[in-house]
Amino acid sequence: MSDDANPEYGKITDEAVARLRARLGKRYPIQQPYLRFVNQDSITHVARSVGDDNPLYVDPKYATTTRFGRLVAPPAIYYAAAWGSWDLRRGQGLPGVHGLHSGDQWRYFQPLYEGDEIHATKELVRADPMEGRLAGKKMYIQADEIRFYNQKDELVAVQIMPVIRAEREESKKRGKYTKIERPTYSDEDIAQIDAELEAEVPRGGTPRYWEDTEIGEDTSPVVKGPLTLPDMVTWLQAIGSPHVRSGKYWQQYRKSSPKVAVKDPETGVPQAVERVHWDNFMAAEIGMPAAYDYGSQRGGYATYYATNWVGDDGWVAELDFQYRGMFFNGDVFRINGKVVDKWRGAKTGTGYVKVEFHTINNRGDDIMPGTGTFALPSQKNGPVEFPVDVREDGRAE
Repeated sequence: MSDDANPEYGKITDEAVARLRARLGKRYPIQQPYLRFVNQDSITHVARSVGDDNPLYVDPKYATTTRFGRLVAPPAIYYAAAWGSWDLRRGQGLPGVHGLHSGDQWRYFQPLYEGDEIHATKELVRADPMEGRLAGKKMYIQADEIRFYNQKDELVAVQIMPVIRAEREESKKRGKYTKIERPTYSDEDIAQIDAELEAEVPRGGTPRYWEDTEIGEDTSPVVKGPLTLPDMVTWLQAIGSPHVRSGKYWQQYRKSSPKVAVKDPETGVPQAVERVHWDNFMAAEIGMPAAYDYGSQRGGYATYYATNWVGDDGWVAELDFQYRGMFFNGDVFRINGKVVDKWRGAKTGTGYVKVEFHTINNRGDDIMPGTGTFALPSQKNGPVEFPVDVREDGRAE
């Protein structure tokens, strides 16, 4: 440890890694989720947090006219049942070592409806050393498999959530992002972004038929940003937070997990490490030029892009995306993609398409590349039937 090392920050030691790896293969229930009940309020809050005005999510009268007969939850709601819980990270290992949510793999099997209830489990499925530009060899990658169930104990979704762990002082020393300049915008720039937002119209009740969807077809683009603190607040209002707590809850959390707090250098007040998402000083402590988005928040935007394109009669069966670089406060990004494959399921005849998408920020960087597999209604075979399991369904020759 260097003379100027901050004792509040954790280290990746052999002992800490051994404790982490001892959890491999053990499944635990998530007992303190931010959200259990799927109702009009929770559905609306989540839809608003990603800027989604699809009436299937926000208009109960419209929802009754659809095949579902009631409001359906947008897929971003699952983050509230796990990511935003108070105990997902309990026993996570490597205390005080910064964690960077590095991507998500999602499988969605059937809808969550207004009136449903969610519960989830977690299981550590990966814990391996890694090397990267952020912190050299002082890095580890771990991943949890999170399984989501409804009140009937039916499996409704599965998430693989990888997290890169990096020592804060090492990442600050390397300064991977320190030369990035924060963008500024003219009135004309903002007007252009506003025009793009107005052009984002959800597919909604107009079916996107499998037969009419061709390989090489472009998807509908979406724009997000410029990112602001209110965007963070809106996300946390809908999804919850693992570390933001108040009063006795915050005091008890600091007592049980001392390294979740870092002292404010101006006041001496212990505050949540999550401050990197709204506090430029705290972000600078890990070598960032400004506060930046939550990984889960970016994932929520990816689900919005996907559902916006498939429409109410389509189904997002799988999403797999990586978080590369940061979405800093003040940044803008645009998500767009292309259909790269299509096939029918060997068992069900369901029509699937695969989309490859990219998320390009104002510096031209692709900060969330990914793929999506979507089930689409068929003019021949009719609507998508649930549950959808594209891996189990296979591929017709």
